[in-house]
Amino acid sequence: MYRSFIHLSQFLRPYSWRITAAVLLGIGTMLAGVGLLASSGYLISAAALQPPILDLLVVIVAVRFFGISRAVLRYGERLLSHDITFRLLMIIRSSFFRMISLLPASGLHAYQSGSLLSSITSDVDELQNFYIRVFTPVIVACFVSMIAWYFLYQFSPPASWFTLFFLVINGAAVPLVIRYLARGYGRKQTELRSRMHQLMVEHAQGLNEIRLYGIKDEFDRRLSVLTSQLAGLEKRQARITGLQDSLYNWNMFLAAGLALLFTTPLVLEGTLSGVMLALVILAVMASFEATQNLGTAFQYHESTEKAAENLKSLTRSAGGTESGSVAGKNDHIGQYGAIPAVPAGQKSGPVIFDAVRFGYGSAVVLDGVGFRIEQGGKAAVVGPTGSGKSTLINLLTKFYEPDCGHISIGGIKLSSVSPDIVRQMLSVVDQHTYIFNDSLRNNLNLAGSDYSDQEIRQVLSEAQLDQWYSQLPEGLDTIIGEHGKSVSGGERQRIAIARALLKKAPVWILDEPTANLDTITEKKIVQTIRRVAEKKMVLWVTHRLEQMDYFDRILVMEEGRITQRGNHQQLKNRDGWYRSMLHIESDRLVTDA
Repeated sequence: MYRSFIHLSQFLRPYSWRITAAVLLGIGTMLAGVGLLASSGYLISAAALQPPILDLLVVIVAVRFFGISRAVLRYGERLLSHDITFRLLMIIRSSFFRMISLLPASGLHAYQSGSLLSSITSDVDELQNFYIRVFTPVIVACFVSMIAWYFLYQFSPPASWFTLFFLVINGAAVPLVIRYLARGYGRKQTELRSRMHQLMVEHAQGLNEIRLYGIKDEFDRRLSVLTSQLAGLEKRQARITGLQDSLYNWNMFLAAGLALLFTTPLVLEGTLSGVMLALVILAVMASFEATQNLGTAFQYHESTEKAAENLKSLTRSAGGTESGSVAGKNDHIGQYGAIPAVPAGQKSGPVIFDAVRFGYGSAVVLDGVGFRIEQGGKAAVVGPTGSGKSTLINLLTKFYEPDCGHISIGGIKLSSVSPDIVRQMLSVVDQHTYIFNDSLRNNLNLAGSDYSDQEIRQVLSEAQLDQWYSQLPEGLDTIIGEHGKSVSGGERQRIAIARALLKKAPVWILDEPTANLDTITEKKIVQTIRRVAEKKMVLWVTHRLEQMDYFDRILVMEEGRITQRGNHQQLKNRDGWYRSMLHIESDRLVTDA
């Protein structure tokens, strides 16, 4: 139950001196409050006897001292506590994002983008309560309670023990009762907020489809239901908070009443000065301020723990705890770096798949796939949809890890190197190109180098984007829009090709690179790729058998296996999928004509 908090506590170690200072300031603030109220009571009682003003001077100074010091200490404690909290959030958020970015993309497919957004924002933000509302108040309350007990023990041992008893009731029993009454509320709130994030992200991303099919009212209704449920939980929590405050005040007045009961006889006996009576009673009441925040700590405990579990569960499930490839075996994450990156333009050596097997759970996608492509070789992988062609790319780019078998580039097994090192050797043109909500310049400059405007314009021309670029209002600084909403499918594909041209990696991987292009543009793009990639290794994945004479090796995949190998001339004369597909495409061209 508390493993998540133990894990969170590890993030506090770099700030141990700050935490110690914040706790001491918190204790000092509470003790200054006790001193302020106690000395004020003594001053009023003593002043009622009308002594010389000089006799009250020390007490007057004490009241002023405690009043000023309480404000200063409170300010310092809040400043330092919030500084620690924001530093803690920074570490947790960056650590979580870094962990997610290192994990195989396959492990994240089960999560909606809204769920990931909720984890990165709401769940991480919820963890700010861990230190400022859960961790610190408990420590401060324990120290202040013991100091208050020791102080009151000097005047009346029975009163001190009863005060300590009610402090424990306020600090432990009442919060436990409140937590029992509010059980599940914190988790439900976290879950509802996560679902609201998911729904709102879906609404924003699919707004056109929602309007097109007239289901906006349904989305609004679902959002209204979630909002009402969340508001209902918050109202119930507010009522429970009111009950908690009532119990706190009841216990405080009981402790003060018992202290009065035990100290009054001491005044009558002359053991205790009459002016000290108000000091003792007000000190008892002031000491309860330290336990008032513990109920809130218990309330936030559940929601904070749920948020921590969400983050831990996401990284654990995405990283993989099962055998199988979808989980993505991440045991080697963080152990890379022994092998240097291959500089752009340098020969990378042959790409080898050696008896590679991969599956989604029990569904086998690749079964014993093996092939070798030499440096500078041009290979095409063809086959029907669902035969495992795109999975080859995901394995080669280390988005997935194979269940068994090995993949190597230039004699280096990919399982022994970081994904970043592998991807430095690759230029990938995917059929689902992602466009960031940023300028055209930054969308092309993903390789991390500061390319000149002349270099960028050159690759735009080679990717047949010069006419489109000339119409942009702000040139390279034009914001393309989230997911590239302001560009067509063909323009998106050519932007991906321009990225690959700019990167100049030794290995090119192209997944249906001309799928969204017209015939004329397709031929121009293919000519550009042939010219630029003349000395590079090319792996071209497609289900269309056009331009196949360019490749010196063609691999035909069916149901996760390589069923045919050879060049275009060899395969078109053999019975099999390749020859059948050639006839189908020829008949289609005749029909279209």
